[in-house]
Amino acid sequence: MAKRILSLIVCMLVFVGMANGQANGKLQIHHMDVGQGDGAILISPGGQVVLFDVGEDMKKHDCTKPVSYLDQLGIKHIDYLFVSHYHFDHIGCIPAVLSEFPLQGDAYDRGESYSGTAYANYVTSVGSHRKTAAIGDAITLDRNSQSPVVITVFALNGKSRHGQVQTSNENDLSLAVVVSFGTFREEIGGDLSGDNTPMYQDVETPVAPDVGKIDVYKVHHHCSSHSTNDAWMAATKPTVGIISTGDGNGYNHPTADCLDRLHQHDVKTYWTETGNGARPESGADVVGGNIVVEVAWNAPSFTIAYGGSHIDTYAVTAASGTVPPNTPVVTVPKYAWSKNSTHYHFANCRFVQNIVPANLEQGNSPPANKTLHKDCPK
Repeated sequence: MAKRILSLIVCMLVFVGMANGQANGKLQIHHMDVGQGDGAILISPGGQVVLFDVGEDMKKHDCTKPVSYLDQLGIKHIDYLFVSHYHFDHIGCIPAVLSEFPLQGDAYDRGESYSGTAYANYVTSVGSHRKTAAIGDAITLDRNSQSPVVITVFALNGKSRHGQVQTSNENDLSLAVVVSFGTFREEIGGDLSGDNTPMYQDVETPVAPDVGKIDVYKVHHHCSSHSTNDAWMAATKPTVGIISTGDGNGYNHPTADCLDRLHQHDVKTYWTETGNGARPESGADVVGGNIVVEVAWNAPSFTIAYGGSHIDTYAVTAASGTVPPNTPVVTVPKYAWSKNSTHYHFANCRFVQNIVPANLEQGNSPPANKTLHKDCPK
């Protein structure tokens, strides 16, 4: 009886862990409609939560939309935060979000400092969690599973593996990451620029070969005319582009020339709002509110959910394209166990997540003097 009660308690703990953040065994990336701003929330198959920016709408100056969206998802906390750059349409709602959903791990940003209230409030809200990112930094979610999610930094402060572009424009300095999950890849790069003008410098071109083939492209700079250049498109070859834009914005986003480049490369685009620039083209562009990317481990396809009930399906193609040689390869040991236990588990066993990190040991061979847990999957 005691063993049965213990097993029931363990199962309840596992269920609670999976319920946090509405984990469903797949990778989810929710591109939130925050108006004229940017914000996305990633939920790993095992329930870890990563926030990518969360901006304040540049017209309404309101944070209720992202806070409400995270609440209805069942989010309880944020495990990691990635900040692309310090404009308030990308960081303005971070304090409001973190006050409701506390940050547990690191907040990665480009370092240095910036003027203004939004930046000061952001720094205060993350406190000691703040960490300056570096090219090649990678965090692994669901580390003890057979289906980890890897988030890798490919650009910040105008730097890439190929060198550095000299620029002081805050958009050019954006931190860019690639989310990798099995054969699926999505790039998220804030307001990264791809144009050489008196104001902007082209960072996209040197970063593009590092990033390589992707399935989903979170379109840089709200699809401004200074983003998404031909070199970027030729190297990354995305299938889907997601544009975060707000109705009535004063920047004419999304712009016709940015959309033309996307369409010329056969990219289907999904917009959070209609914006105040070029009009959506039937069959090529969809205005869908919150845009949700979802994919299973090494699945042949991924889905895009939009408009509350519509779902489109696309083939995963990044694995068949060119992937940069320095992309981290995550190997998961076959077995895992607690150093204090007489049992060991297969690494994908659901009981592994109950082992506290200080006691966790792993390997590709069964440990001596321990027996396989009876409930482990074969």
